[in-house]
Amino acid sequence: MAKDYFSLDEDFEKIIKNSLPNMNIKNINPISTGWTNIVYEVETDNGNYFFRFPRDNFWIRTIVKDYQFSKYINKKTDFKTVELKLMYDNGRPYSIHKKIEGTVLADVMNDLSPEEIKVVASDISKFMYQLHHINFKGNEIFTINNIGLDLTDFLNELLNVHVSQQDKVFWKYEEFKKKDHSTLVHGDLNSSNILLDENKHVAAIIDFGFGGFGNPYFDISRIIGRCPASFKDEIINSYEQISNEQLNYSELDDEIKIWDNIDNSYINYMRKIGIYE
Repeated sequence: MAKDYFSLDEDFEKIIKNSLPNMNIKNINPISTGWTNIVYEVETDNGNYFFRFPRDNFWIRTIVKDYQFSKYINKKTDFKTVELKLMYDNGRPYSIHKKIEGTVLADVMNDLSPEEIKVVASDISKFMYQLHHINFKGNEIFTINNIGLDLTDFLNELLNVHVSQQDKVFWKYEEFKKKDHSTLVHGDLNSSNILLDENKHVAAIIDFGFGGFGNPYFDISRIIGRCPASFKDEIINSYEQISNEQLNYSELDDEIKIWDNIDNSYINYMRKIGIYE
């Protein structure tokens, strides 16, 4: 019986070569950090490309959402976002995008000077504010509705599908659902999805698989909860300056705890299936 998703025993080399028929492929390298997708970086004479092959039916649908969201917000902020190409293998979607050059913030965030942290924090806040203030119509972004487009609904399905009952006792769906959901959000804005240029400015924001409808606190709490303490105040101060409004610190703290629980519960799931050690 044919699968709707991809597994490690696939002939990925064949799929990749068929996807880039007119390019000289030098190397095909698996990326071990792909949790939700099986990821390859492909080196060609025309630059490097990333391929993402979803691991299960949930991520199959997410990769389509990622493609549509990324396409919609492209060039609507001052920062680069990947230009995804959606392709299919026997009806199964996978994505390709050309590599954006830059240094992953997660790899250098503990080495930045106070001045560099201030610059990076300001850029992150600027991106969030611009994303949160895009005027949009939902039906202009998504032509599918078979996965949660509201971030709360998306997270609810993620936890129901991938997390044990014991690990999701923290999740109060009805309470989360009552929050404002009138803005566009990245949904998974962490330091691994932020690229810096050689001048230590934010060059690009990547990976919009969690992207959808929510409120600014979802993104702000996500990034400050995954950054060293030295970033937290700078990001909060920058966002308040740009928005000219004071944030609710109690709400931020509450949502940081929720994201921590989501991360820990999903890591437990990945350990159980042998992907995370």
